[in-house]
Parts: sequence; structure tokens; C-alpha cells
Amino acid sequence: MITKYATRTVLLDDNGRVTVINVQKYGYYKVPGGGVEDGEDLRESAKREVLEEAGCDCEIIAELGRTETDIPGWELHDVSDGFVARVVGEKKPPHFDDYEAERGFSLEWYDSLDAAITKIEANRVSEPDVVALQFRDLGYLKLAKKYLEAQV
Repeated sequence: MITKYATRTVLLDDNGRVTVINVQKYGYYKVPGGGVEDGEDLRESAKREVLEEAGCDCEIIAELGRTETDIPGWELHDVSDGFVARVVGEKKPPHFDDYEAERGFSLEWYDSLDAAITKIEANRVSEPDVVALQFRDLGYLKLAKKYLEAQV
């Protein structure tokens, strides 16, 4: 099994809307994120992935911690560090690479964390590896909600 280090970012705009990516080929939802490049700082990785997958520059406002998820069918051990971030500047179209485009990545904005959480909780996937990925990112959305509620 290969260990891959990655970042996951719960991204909010000034209106409290949150972005989620629909991975249409596999029928699951995820937050912006992906692999950390060699020599890259975790925060810089998170910002780069948000720019690529959500088309936005962002400011990291909090760390959400680390999760480790085994994806046996992909022979992958995912080690992800999560963040909460706010959009800075203008929203632009995402820049999905060939891998992401082949999987049917589609950017969606939800009116609130609750709306995104509800959407993902209602989304039924049966393939165990996909269940694990969606569960991982749902966890980050819930952690972001707890963090933001504690700030009020």
C-alpha cells in the first residue's frame, strides 16, 4: 500500500457558502484537496489545491487536524491534513487536470455548511473505497462547522 500525503480544505466565501466537488464518475462528494508536492508546505499545498479545484485564492483560517484513511482497492493509505479557509478575491473557474476531468469533477457551491453536510449525508455510495473517501471529507465539513460555531 502506498502512503500519500494530502490536504483537504473546507472553503467558505464571504456569504457563508461552501464549495464541494462532485466526483461524477464514482458518485461521491469531496472538498477541495489533493497531494502534497515534494518540498511543499501543507498550507501552500492547501492553497494551491483550492486554486486548482475551486478557482479561488484563499486565506487559511484554521487547521482541522489529520486523518488517515485506507483505500484498499486503490492500494492507498491517505494521510490528509484539513483546513478551513475563506475565499480571497474573485471566484474563477476551476482548473481540473486530466485525472480530475476524466473522473468528472464538478464544482458545486452550497448555501451553508449545513446544506453541504445534508447533501453528502444523503448521498448513497456502495463501493467501500468511495464510501471511505466521502466519509473522510464529510468529517472535515463537520469539524469546520464545530470550529466556526465555537468562534461565535
